[in-house]
Amino acid sequence: MIRGNAELRKYTTIYPKTVYTINSLEDYNTYGHKLLKQSNNKKLGKVVGRGKFVKKPLYSLSLCEREMGCPKSCHHWDSCYGNNMPFAHRFKTNNTLHFTAILRDEIYYLTKKHKFGIHIRLHVLGDFFDRDYVNFWYLILKLYPKVSIYGYTAHKPTSELGKRLNHVISKIGFERFAIRFSNADVELSANSTEYKPKKNVSFKPIVCLEQENKVANCVSCGVCWNSKAKQILFKTH
Repeated sequence: MIRGNAELRKYTTIYPKTVYTINSLEDYNTYGHKLLKQSNNKKLGKVVGRGKFVKKPLYSLSLCEREMGCPKSCHHWDSCYGNNMPFAHRFKTNNTLHFTAILRDEIYYLTKKHKFGIHIRLHVLGDFFDRDYVNFWYLILKLYPKVSIYGYTAHKPTSELGKRLNHVISKIGFERFAIRFSNADVELSANSTEYKPKKNVSFKPIVCLEQENKVANCVSCGVCWNSKAKQILFKTH
């Protein structure tokens, strides 16, 4: 089993039975559940409790770690915390158009259901996997002003996808598209505590308040989607 896990870690999750391929509406109907999950994660929490997004329910999306969008340069390629999530449903696709059409339908109904809108923790696992997928989230944020998003990306700010993400952030604003670059020497980043910066930075990082037992969960904190917090540090899981 250990040898098998080591082999899988080269390119995908170590829990292949939890991966669902969604290339069509038929695949989605066969799966029989929603792609966007209402949070039941103790760390994330359920409903935003402070700040401008207060009362928004939190939803999350998980893609297949390593296989869907994660660059090989990711600092946690081998030690991904997905290794400790044996029951999480993960999605993969090779049809961005159909996959995002399903997501858009879900978001449409969720914005009708929740009068305050929804807050999305994007990519609990996985990452942005192509330019069209980034553009999809740009479109969602323009179409649905009550939708807000936060998350992290292992793509470098100078990469093609990193530049596109920065463009979307500049157009939408960080608070609604709060994507932090992981282990990067830039403002609005999220680094692990053992990460060694390659250059001096002028801002003081904040260690995750939930990990410091200063808040109960993410929704009672909100620091990660606050642009005043220039850098967040996370203790390695």
